[in-house]
Amino acid sequence: MQSKSSKIQTRPIEDLLGRIRTLRQQGQKQIILPAAEADKLADSLTQVLARLVHVQDEIIDALKTAKEAQTMNIEMDGGTFGDKE
Repeated sequence: MQSKSSKIQTRPIEDLLGRIRTLRQQGQKQIILPAAEADKLADSLTQVLARLVHVQDEIIDALKTAKEAQTMNIEMDGGTFGDKE
């Protein structure tokens, strides 16, 4: 797994998006990826999804912590409420 500071390699994703843009402009109906390019793309997408899940978990934890910090517990013992002096 990657450390927080490591950079995700998004170049294969960017390359694919560029190729798709070009193929649309040329009116082509399909795209063919060499196996090596497909492997790099799969690795890049895996890194992006893993980082997304990690960030999502951090956000959920932060929201839980914030919610717990806002919660107040109030206990009442009734005191002398209702007793006449």
